[in-house]
Amino acid sequence: MEKLTQEEIIMRVVSQSPDPVPSWNLQKASTPWGWLGHSADRMARKMAEQGKLHKTYKKRFVYYSLPQEENQLELFKESELWL
Repeated sequence: MEKLTQEEIIMRVVSQSPDPVPSWNLQKASTPWGWLGHSADRMARKMAEQGKLHKTYKKRFVYYSLPQEENQLELFKESELWL
């Protein structure tokens, strides 16, 4: 089995979950695809900034999910590429 990057493992964890994944489930977690270390939540935050993940706040906690198509279109419209 090929070793996956932290980003690839995070994408698989989030895509396989029917519900948004809380950030604490991405820290120090053993997954079927490999180990996520203590900095995986920082990687997820960076991925959300890049538009690869959607970040939702519930009370004080952050949850990650895959972006919806309409959200991706809004990000594209807000970018300079749309102009």
